[in-house]
Amino acid sequence: MTSLNRDPNIAESEPQHIVPWLCRLILILTAVIQLSRIVQVQSTTGEVPFFSANDRSRWCTIAALAVTGSYEIDDLIEIRDPNTRRRTWYTIDMVRHRGTDGKQHYYSSKPPLLPTLYTAVYIAIRAVTGATLMSDPFLVVPILLVIVNLIPLVAWWWLMLRWWERQRLSAWSTIVLCLFMAWGTYLTTFVSSLNNHLPAALSVGLSLWCIDRIVSVGDHRWRWFVLCGLATSFAAANELPALSWVAAVAGILIFVDARRTIVGYVPALLPVAAAFFVTNYAAHDRWIPAYAHRDVGAKLFEFVAEPGVNIEQLPIATLTELLPQHGIEFSNEITISAARRPGIYEVWDASNELRLALRRLPAPSRSVTGNGSTDAEADVEMDQPTRIGVYEWGDWYDYPGSYWTSERKQGVDKGEPNQLKYALHALIGHHGIFSLTPFWLVALWGVVVVWRERLSWQPWRDQRLLIVAAIVVTSLVSIGFYLARPLEDRNYGGVASGFRWAFWLVPLWLLLAMIGLRNIRSFAARRSVECLLLISAFSACFAWSNPWVSPWLMQLWKQLGWTASL
Repeated sequence: MTSLNRDPNIAESEPQHIVPWLCRLILILTAVIQLSRIVQVQSTTGEVPFFSANDRSRWCTIAALAVTGSYEIDDLIEIRDPNTRRRTWYTIDMVRHRGTDGKQHYYSSKPPLLPTLYTAVYIAIRAVTGATLMSDPFLVVPILLVIVNLIPLVAWWWLMLRWWERQRLSAWSTIVLCLFMAWGTYLTTFVSSLNNHLPAALSVGLSLWCIDRIVSVGDHRWRWFVLCGLATSFAAANELPALSWVAAVAGILIFVDARRTIVGYVPALLPVAAAFFVTNYAAHDRWIPAYAHRDVGAKLFEFVAEPGVNIEQLPIATLTELLPQHGIEFSNEITISAARRPGIYEVWDASNELRLALRRLPAPSRSVTGNGSTDAEADVEMDQPTRIGVYEWGDWYDYPGSYWTSERKQGVDKGEPNQLKYALHALIGHHGIFSLTPFWLVALWGVVVVWRERLSWQPWRDQRLLIVAAIVVTSLVSIGFYLARPLEDRNYGGVASGFRWAFWLVPLWLLLAMIGLRNIRSFAARRSVECLLLISAFSACFAWSNPWVSPWLMQLWKQLGWTASL
């Protein structure tokens, strides 16, 4: 099988001993250049070394934990620059809910596991240097970014070089892969910002290395199964769709060594999973992540009001009489107002900062009226008593001044109503995986190569083919998950220089690209691949000073006046 063995394009005269050193030189220079980017990190206005609301959200959690031991970021988001008076720590990526002290507080909407780990790194930096995020942010932030982003990225590069050396790729294939890995993917672009995509991708890369040791090398020592479990679970903790990779890896390893998979790999998933939920509970007093709280909470009870009643004008006495009967202590300072979601109303008690949600319930008989109205509308028209449900407040994104309302959201955050258009732009349009990083066409070619050789597949003899199948299935599941999201989530990941939800798949696609490259022979095809590499590198480097900007293709789209197709 040419696709998974020695590269058939290797010429005996190729200087194979020079190529590894050339690749090492490329990666060393790249690391130094990326270090210079990290040192120069600063916001667009220059007050702080943070780029966007996304990374500010995590920095707020780190600062709060290190100082108060709490995940509440109320004070941090109000910090203002003494000269410009701008709120330099403010973030839109936050939620608000009642804390254990009975008061409403703001929290980062990001899962707290990663910021909690980074807080430990920050505390160590503070202990060694004496510098703090508040007094010396331009010193602390670059040091932390080097430790948590750059060093792990360089370690992954080193693993990839070792892998390619063992694969005995041709000099051209090795150098092209090395240049793409260093300059053509968005992992390097986002090394200068706190984000969940880079650690997720590196975890996937580590798991792939472990799988290669087990499957290709035949090293079935326990360490690889345990390390693989820790790596895949950490990837899933940072990228929810990576659960598909967790399952796919389990399938591969069970086929190879069921006993070590069950006793080694599966239990190794548990520590990260436990840490994910424990830190979430410590932050929010809930097991479910904050980003999942976007609707009403658990139903408490329901009651019947007069026919056609306007919930917003519901007599306060009705609630003050009913709530104590269900063990809910409310004062007389109750107000009722429309929430951000249609049909939901907020009950707010300013005295004890308690919030509840009200929603009209459908009539017991869900018949359609003559003019096509149903449920709640029919209740009014038929003069039936109005059933109203009382719920815990579950929409943590609904708070005074929230950005996440239909009136405030801007640009891509509004969501793409046309699902087909969204899919096209996410794949080949202004946020396209293949239009921004066309080098991934080589990965598709790798899939075609494997498919062509399917008749000679003998998984029981060459189990490495299982890895390719697992990557394809995982990719389809993950991309399909994001393309099928509801309207409010069809935003390409917000303002970012690429379709960032696919970044964690980079190590998997890099393996497919390796298979594709070793089966590219002609002069014209190789020059075409080099052009794809240049375009990919341009896309990744376009956001050199700030990765949290719109892709260059989208900016070009707007410059050309094609806004109707956005």
